[in-house]
Amino acid sequence: MSDAKLTPEMIEKFKAGRVTLKANPTILDASIGKLSAAAQVPAKKMRDLMLSAEEDPAKMQALVAAIKESVSEDLKKELEAHKAEVHKILGIPV
Repeated sequence: MSDAKLTPEMIEKFKAGRVTLKANPTILDASIGKLSAAAQVPAKKMRDLMLSAEEDPAKMQALVAAIKESVSEDLKKELEAHKAEVHKILGIPV
């Protein structure tokens, strides 16, 4: 989920990805394990957020933004590459 305004289509694609993740909570473990130790922390927070019971898209977007704000500039490129891999694994079109 990005900082852009959420469209109904984006929300539905994200929800479908969450269903996939909730059906197999360890599906992202190998991908997260490839990250540096520092990048694993926010990646696990994002995964945990996707596994959470939170359903409000605006609240989810705010929580994602807070996680992103905690990331140093050095880690942003690594996490952007990981995000693309996560989208592929979960079937969320980029």
